[in-house]
Amino acid sequence: MICFEEMNTMFSSRLTHSAQASVLELTGRFDFSTYGSFKPIQAELLNQPGTSKIIIDMSQLEYLDSAALGILLLMREKAAERNKKVALRGVQGIVREILGVAHFEKLFEYIG
Repeated sequence: MICFEEMNTMFSSRLTHSAQASVLELTGRFDFSTYGSFKPIQAELLNQPGTSKIIIDMSQLEYLDSAALGILLLMREKAAERNKKVALRGVQGIVREILGVAHFEKLFEYIG
């Protein structure tokens, strides 16, 4: 298992890889200000060999904005180009409401 962690004052992420999937755990606020720190994590996720599934764990996410929605949509598109699927895990509270308004349940598999 490979692990990578990125933190700033309002957002943190933890990335692990296994044979079954790459899992990205997000904590805090995922918004426009986090894009710079998220970009290298996204690149690692998309370029990780041998994994066909990317799971984004949102169980500790407090908020996301329209920029984060766009980032997730771009990741889904780039993952599909690499024959990878993106699933969202632990979607709850205000995050579920925001994703629901954008109909993400029609675009992403929800786990748990």
